[in-house]
Order: sequence, then C-alpha cells, then structure tokens
Amino acid sequence: MTKARYFEIGVDCLEIIAVLLALLLAVYVSIWAGLLLLGVLLLGLVSLICNYDAWVVRRLSTLENPLILPLCRTGFVGRHRRMLRLLPSEPRCRFCMVPFGGLGKVFGIRPSPPNPNYCRSCFEALPTTTHELKVGVLFADLRGFTSWSETHSSSAAADLVSRFYARANRVLTSDDALVDFIGDQVMAIYLVDMPSLGARTADIMVAATRRLIQAEGKVTESLPVGVGIHMGKAQVGSLATGGSKNFTAIGDVVNTAARLQSAAKANEILISETVYDALSEKKPQADRTTLELKGKAELLTAFILR
Repeated sequence: MTKARYFEIGVDCLEIIAVLLALLLAVYVSIWAGLLLLGVLLLGLVSLICNYDAWVVRRLSTLENPLILPLCRTGFVGRHRRMLRLLPSEPRCRFCMVPFGGLGKVFGIRPSPPNPNYCRSCFEALPTTTHELKVGVLFADLRGFTSWSETHSSSAAADLVSRFYARANRVLTSDDALVDFIGDQVMAIYLVDMPSLGARTADIMVAATRRLIQAEGKVTESLPVGVGIHMGKAQVGSLATGGSKNFTAIGDVVNTAARLQSAAKANEILISETVYDALSEKKPQADRTTLELKGKAELLTAFILR
C-alpha cells in the first residue's frame, strides 16, 4: 500500500505542477493560452502514464503485492477511470478506460501489442498471479440470441452483439466495474475494495443492472436481457498465457453468478441471498425462490427482481 501511495502522490504532484504552469501563463500572457497549456500538459501526462511508465510499475510491483490492486484500494484507479472515460472515443483500455481513438489517437495512446484490450501501462501492471479478494460478479446475457441468429445473417448478429457490448460497457463502467465480453453475454467484476463501491457494492450492481435493462428496452433492434448477480471471495488477477495476460476473477462466486444468469428469464434480475442481504435497508421488492443449479449439490436461495 505504501508504494501505491508514493505512485499516487507522484502523479498528483505532476498534475499540480501542470495546473500551476497553466495559471502562470494565464496570469502573465492570457487566459486562453493558460487553458490551452493546461489541456496539453494534462493530456500529455495521460499519454505518458498510459504508454511509458512500465518501468515504474516493474520497480514498485511484486508478485505478493502488485501495484494495481493497492491503487484500486486507494481510489486512484476509480478517480482516473471517471476522468478518462470523459475523453473521446472508443475503443478504450478495459482497465483504466483511456481511449485509443479520438484524443487518445491524437496523443499517441496505443494498446499493448500482447493484448490490445489494455493500454501498455495497464498491461504491464496486471498481476501475473491471482489474489483472493471480495468481489461482486454480474453476468448479463441476451435472451433468445441463438434462435434469433438462426433467422438473421451473421453480420446482423455480430452488429447486434457489438451494440449490446457498447451499451453494457457504457452503463457498467460508470460504476467502476471491470467489464469483459464472452459470446453474447457480459461479465462485470466489482472490486469491493474500491472506495467508490465498498459497502454499497450490492446496491450499485442492482442499480446498474436496471439501467442496462432500461437502455436495452429503448432500442428497437435488440433482445431482452437476463441477469445473474452474486458476491463473495474470488481469485482475482491474471491467468498468463505466454506473453499475454487478462484481468479476471475465478472461483465459485463467478460460477454461481453465471448459473443465476442462465436461470433468469427475459428482463429478469436473479440475485443470490448474499447479494440481497447486502442491499441497503430499503430493499427492493423481490420474489424469493429456490433453485437447483447445475453442478450444485445443494439448493440455492435466490431473489427475483423485475
């Protein structure tokens, strides 16, 4: 955690210096010149952090204490994700949300060659092993996609899924979820350690799910969504394959969330008892049910939100 604080302080100091230089230019030259310098310096700093700080990450990270996870706990990752997702445009790094298109392309922000889903710095920072953390896991799936695709062209199916990915990514990342795409479904990982989540993780996941279902319902050419949500301990990190890495969560909590999603009906949110108990005191109305999930010996108590 100490190394993460040093890294955070270093970046914050560079940001303060950029603001001071811009203020000096605004005072002694013109306000517009100061604003221009501020924009150039801050975007230049983003380019530096997202492309060229791999050596800093390697010096501060260890297998036991990778830098990226403590930065999630301090709130550094969440704050900068909220800032970077305001910059245009898609595609983006799945971890820090820095854009590769739009301003990102202008300032030379490039994806990592081993895995183009991440910027170069985030790829270097991804832990090469897993760590046990408490997470919330959300699976959202397009209901009836298989039968729908049988009567439509492959290009139409790909376009439908791509638009679903884009809407889901926009809705879920607004709450600091780490999103991955699997076939016609979306998996979102919520690190409870993030200050923006914490004790409110269950409420945030349910609210995000409602927004996603509402967003899909407004689209003419779309399919209903079924959602499953669970919380618990999981192994979080990266399963390296050769030179590639991918941030993910592994464990029973993930399997249970996926099975809940499989059991959910169209536009239905199926949450585990763990998630329901973690909701705030003003719990939403829900129908209690007992499910026999594939691969589970015991019955699972769940709650249906509509």
